[in-house]
Amino acid sequence: MKQNELSDEVYKKRFKPNKEDMRGVFFRDQTAIVHSFPFRRLKRKTQVFFAPDNDHICTRIEHVLHVFTNSTTISKGLIEKGWKLNIEMVQAIALGHDVGHAPFGHAGEEVLNEIVEKETKGVNSFHHEINSLRFVDYIAEKGEGLKLTFGVRDGIVSHCGESVEKEQFIEPDWEVRKLEEIDELDKYPASYEGCIVRVADKISSLGRDMEDAIRLKIINDDEIPNDVLEYLEVKSSEARDQFNRALLKKIIYDIRDTTDSTREVGMSDNGFKCIKEINEFSKKNIYEADKIKNYKIYVEVILGNLYDSLSKLFDKYEFNIESYERCFIRSYKEFGRYLSAYKEFYRKSDTDKTQILVDYISGMSDNYAIKFSTDISIPKTVFK
Repeated sequence: MKQNELSDEVYKKRFKPNKEDMRGVFFRDQTAIVHSFPFRRLKRKTQVFFAPDNDHICTRIEHVLHVFTNSTTISKGLIEKGWKLNIEMVQAIALGHDVGHAPFGHAGEEVLNEIVEKETKGVNSFHHEINSLRFVDYIAEKGEGLKLTFGVRDGIVSHCGESVEKEQFIEPDWEVRKLEEIDELDKYPASYEGCIVRVADKISSLGRDMEDAIRLKIINDDEIPNDVLEYLEVKSSEARDQFNRALLKKIIYDIRDTTDSTREVGMSDNGFKCIKEINEFSKKNIYEADKIKNYKIYVEVILGNLYDSLSKLFDKYEFNIESYERCFIRSYKEFGRYLSAYKEFYRKSDTDKTQILVDYISGMSDNYAIKFSTDISIPKTVFK
């Protein structure tokens, strides 16, 4: 039987004390995440394609649910083969892994990172994995956090699944770290459950991104590499609706069988070759397509405008909440109410201005960021 090297007590230890109940430790983590404001806002955050006029294009919350189902399926397959895994822990990690993602998808993350590096002269940076941990530890519940377990928190901060071309196999780092002090993405999760979510994150977006790109006419189905289609046993004419299903069916079984034959979570040579080729094709033809690159220009303007205006506003009023309430711009009033709710937490933790503004902006949905930017940029009709 393959199982974690750390004890259950380690994985179940909460960041802050919380009385347990009939739900069980990790299912309680799930419910805490699902009921939190940061999770709710994922439904209006971009995955890849910004503001599509199509209900069937993947959003950030749908991606999270894909990771949830795919990591659950992999876990069930391994449990059938004799592995000792906690599915509820896997699911909690999956649900929470992107709650700190910036608005506007990866473009938003890149822009926020550029802002943070500029403001801190390269000392700090923005990573949605670390920000997701910050959100579940502190920002949710007005500074109280969700009081999650070590196992779930570790899986969230270590979930980075974007390094597709580098990771055919991963094995847990059996290390009990002080997670809230992490500032680099240089470690694997400390559990098999966390590793499974990391691999599931890797495969959960590629298929849907391909289908969405075809649906939005960013690529044509006949552009997909033939050897990928042959490996997945799908025709190019079927790719618009069948590519993701074919990919998951093939790769999830591949991960289950390959992982069971070793102590590492990963894929066979053929499976890994397929995933790498899809990723390379998508980078060139989807993620770096002109429509996507042009969209980043808008994101730079919106997020840059938000940061600069809020920075000047905070310099002027700091935590003088009444001054924000006297602003004639509604969005500035709302920022003041946010500061009012977090005033005690920020002062107690001696949080600097850049971090406060990044907390606020990274928590926005796409819609709210656009609304906020419009509200502070476009004058209202006053005289008629």
